Amino acid sequence: MPTRSTRTLMAGMFLAGLIYGLFTMSTGRYNDPFVWLAIYIELVLIVASLTRKPPTKMDLVFLTIVMLTYTMAAVMLGFLSEVAVMAIGGIILYASIMTEPKFPLTKRAIITGLVIGLIYTFLGIYLALKVGVVYIVGAEMLGAIALSAWGKYTKEENTIVVAISNSSAMISISILFNVPAIAIFAPEIAPSLITYPFIVVITGISVIFGLLLLVPMKKRFDDEPWPQVRPQAETIISMGLDKTAKRTVLIGVAASAAWVGATKIAEGSNPGSLMAIPNAFKSIIPAAGAIPEWIGITNSPLLASIGFFVGWKRAIVIFGGSIVSILIWIFLEGALPITYEQHLKRAEILYLAIGVFVSVMASDVRASRKKEMTPEEFEETVNARSIGFEDESEGIVIEIPHKASEVPKLMRVKGVLFSIEAMREEMRAMATNPRAYLRDSRGELPIWVTFISLTLYAIVGILIFGFFPIFPNLHIHWSLFVIGTPLVIVSAYFTARAICETGMLAGYISDMVAIPAVLLLRATFQSVTIFMSMLETLQVAAIALLVHLKLGQFTGVRGRDIAKAVSIGMVLSTFVGSLMIYAIYVTYGFGGSEFPSPAAQLFGFIVLSLQGIGNLELPGVNQFPGMPQELIFLYFIAFSIAGFIAGSELGKRDMSPMSFVVGVLIPPATAVAMLFGAYIDYRVKKQDGFQPDPAGYETTFSPLRKKMSRILSGIVAGEAIVVAIWVIWSAIILFV
Repeated sequence: MPTRSTRTLMAGMFLAGLIYGLFTMSTGRYNDPFVWLAIYIELVLIVASLTRKPPTKMDLVFLTIVMLTYTMAAVMLGFLSEVAVMAIGGIILYASIMTEPKFPLTKRAIITGLVIGLIYTFLGIYLALKVGVVYIVGAEMLGAIALSAWGKYTKEENTIVVAISNSSAMISISILFNVPAIAIFAPEIAPSLITYPFIVVITGISVIFGLLLLVPMKKRFDDEPWPQVRPQAETIISMGLDKTAKRTVLIGVAASAAWVGATKIAEGSNPGSLMAIPNAFKSIIPAAGAIPEWIGITNSPLLASIGFFVGWKRAIVIFGGSIVSILIWIFLEGALPITYEQHLKRAEILYLAIGVFVSVMASDVRASRKKEMTPEEFEETVNARSIGFEDESEGIVIEIPHKASEVPKLMRVKGVLFSIEAMREEMRAMATNPRAYLRDSRGELPIWVTFISLTLYAIVGILIFGFFPIFPNLHIHWSLFVIGTPLVIVSAYFTARAICETGMLAGYISDMVAIPAVLLLRATFQSVTIFMSMLETLQVAAIALLVHLKLGQFTGVRGRDIAKAVSIGMVLSTFVGSLMIYAIYVTYGFGGSEFPSPAAQLFGFIVLSLQGIGNLELPGVNQFPGMPQELIFLYFIAFSIAGFIAGSELGKRDMSPMSFVVGVLIPPATAVAMLFGAYIDYRVKKQDGFQPDPAGYETTFSPLRKKMSRILSGIVAGEAIVVAIWVIWSAIILFV
């Protein structure tokens, strides 16, 4: 129960907000309806602080609905002001201070999760825009340090911290696979479209309807290896046992933060960029100014450390792609001191990348065919397995990939028969007493929850973006939602299988919607891009909950607590993550040497290529005016064939073709920086005898590898902290 002094303090804070609201109204803003609403909210909070008991769960649900409705309305109608922000903050403050949360969803776990979530949300945004390869590492380590400083460390609370921070980062990253393409390929409409309210709306709609998408199917993934989640769970458990681990992480955080902080201060005192060497020395050595800042070595401890987590082989492949980029700059662009935006507009680069991308898809198709089995082979395999094996705990999983013609069959749920009456009874039970329903069903949700979520998503999307468009230069045809929404469940299912089996996010099915959208529906570039971004976020929201439910199983945290933590993370990404994305866009832009946005570059070029094919035009032909289109076609196809061959050869050698694409699309200075971390990885693996990495348990790594992993995780977090503060401060200046 909150003490009298706490209640008085809370009432005093809300009274200050009330006085400021009245003062604002006296200055002439009496025609702003959201100022009136803010004053009313502050009055209610004052009374509630002094007289009400601690809010119940239903009270918290009501407060959340009020806050979200008020925020979304203020953003969409253009009335988001400092008074509205104070009212929103007041609701959050009242809910956080006056409630009495139960373990493990404690106040310190939530606050720690929000703080670390800010850092890692920015880290994910930064890496997605900078290199296109995102490795979110170390959240559990920072969580352990913060929780230990606040009291006794518990693995359950750290699980909540990780669920909040990582789910927030995952959602913000998903927006950046496509949206930056508008700023890169349609700069004339980007300023009016890419706004803070716009990013909030497309993120919020997707996470609300995507959260429960895969929960009814979660048992299908229970027996998979989960190579990404297991080491994280083991780290969470072991951090409570290893006292030296926290000190090691803090060394990396302090060193990185000091270096990056000094760099930012130096840039502020002496105008000029210290982003890359040798360009940073152009004031001392004039000849260094002839080398673009995207060539050389990036001054970033974070990017250097990422090379360790990427692995030395993958980092070398990325560097090989950057060598190709440099050769194009030297031989096709004359080694001129051009910007990175100009360099990336060379069609040869993107045709080469598409060739590699096609080789990856072809490799996936070939691999799936190898897994197909005839009924006779299936029976022989099962019979052979059952003879001579007494250990029944060892099972066999035989996967038969689905062809395109079999996709509709995947949508049918075998063995689940329900009537309309049974469905009504379940809905009534869920609405009347959700806790009792989940207890009786042991946390399982019926499959119709998935289809209702998708149906509501399609209806809301058609209304907001189709029938009653609220954003300029954006109209998404209703048929896109009709075609694309059912496919997202198939894409999400296979993407979930990929992450639980390999630890990697990989999905292509939802991207196939772009083909009919461009060729048949003649959809505009921005409508295809935004729709694909929403589908991506929808499926990532579902996977974020699925991943952390599994993490909770390993660390002993209940599913409903995980769901609440992930929901908090999604609110953080929707409002604060969107603010970070918008701040980076208005400060640096997308597609330049600072934030090249390689994934969006590739996606945008694919869409433009499809549009060109639909209009019988060859993308990139304007680079060679006056030349016959046949010769230009052969010239560009040669680059695609070269990319296809390079991707195929890398795949045969068990190397990553997509890493080669990343190297082609990111600044070479970034790839060079990653070699430092890659060298550390090589030395550690050499000392360990180049043994394969353990099957997912961080505690089984060698002592040297554990030490280096923790130091470099701290370095990653240290730079993320400084740069996140820098960007958030820039965003605050924009809104003041």
